[in-house]
Amino acid sequence: MSHQTVLLSSFEEYLTNGGDSPEEQDERKLERQERLVRFPYSVMLQVSFPELDFANRWCWRRFGPSYGECMQRYSEYRVCNLSEPHSHLGVWTCEWFVKTDYDFGFNEWYFAEEYNRESFLGSVNDINWGENFPKP
Repeated sequence: MSHQTVLLSSFEEYLTNGGDSPEEQDERKLERQERLVRFPYSVMLQVSFPELDFANRWCWRRFGPSYGECMQRYSEYRVCNLSEPHSHLGVWTCEWFVKTDYDFGFNEWYFAEEYNRESFLGSVNDINWGENFPKP
């Protein structure tokens, strides 16, 4: 068993409780709208950094690489072994919004297909800190 701190959330909850300034929120709204054109199905979670990496690994294994700049070189649970800057084409992506506590905050996953979003939603209760952080 591992630690679990993940919480199902929403973009509206981020706007209310995320702590960003109104200007930062306006910028985030615009960026989000642009992402939603390509990836219209989203899930917002409040997660720890290890849970973020755990969830991304889950997505990579089921849906393939994340779309956009590859950040795997910083991941606790790496799937892509390339260390130099590069990008991937994929059917999902995610965006870190804001840190609300030490190594914890709002992250949203975006999917091109609704069935991928539903599959991800079904896995939320299984997202945890992973095998690198066993619970004593």
